[in-house]
Amino acid sequence: MERESFVFYRSWFEAISHLPREIQGEVLTAIIEYGLNGETTASLKPIAKAMLTMVIPQIDINNKRYENGKKGGRPPTEEKPSVNQNKTKVEPNVNDNVYVNDNDIKEISSNEDIKKTHTDFEKFSEWIKANAPYCANIKNFSTQISEESFLKLKGKYSGNQIAEVISQIENRKDLRKKYTDLYRTVLNWLKKEYG
Repeated sequence: MERESFVFYRSWFEAISHLPREIQGEVLTAIIEYGLNGETTASLKPIAKAMLTMVIPQIDINNKRYENGKKGGRPPTEEKPSVNQNKTKVEPNVNDNVYVNDNDIKEISSNEDIKKTHTDFEKFSEWIKANAPYCANIKNFSTQISEESFLKLKGKYSGNQIAEVISQIENRKDLRKKYTDLYRTVLNWLKKEYG
C-alpha cells in the first residue's frame, strides 16, 4: 500500500530530537518508509526499533481513516416525512402556591350595572396586591390591568382562570424581565391555556 503522504506529529519530532543525530536519521527514515510504503527495513538498531514501534499504531489508525474516507462515508439516509403534532400537549400546572378563592373574583355578565363592575375590579385589585405582589408592582409591569382591560378579560375568561394565570406569572421568576405589559401577558397566557 503506497501512499503519497502521511501525518507526522509534533510529539514524534520532540521525542526524536532528544536522540543522537545518527539514530535520529535512522528513526526518521524508518517512520517515513512505514508511513509511505507500509513497511520498514529489517535491520534497525534497538532504539530506532523502539521509537518506530511507538509510532506504528498511530500511522495505522490514520491509514484506516484515510481508506474509510475514500469509500465516501455513510450513505445518505432516505428522508422520511416527520410526524408533526397538530396540537401541543397541555401539561397540567403543578403549583402548590396557587390559592384562589372563588369569592375574591366573581363572574361578571354583560348585563350587570356599572357599580357591580367597579366592585369586581376593586376586589380584583385587592386580590392581585395580596396574592401577586410582583405582578401588581408598577415597577415590574409598567402597564397594569386597567378596569377596561379587566372587563375585556372577564368577558372571555372566568375569574378563576384569570387568577390562576396571574399566579403562574407571579411564580415564574425566570421570565420576569421578559414582560412589561401585565394585561398583554395575562391575555397571551390565557389564550395559550384556555384558547
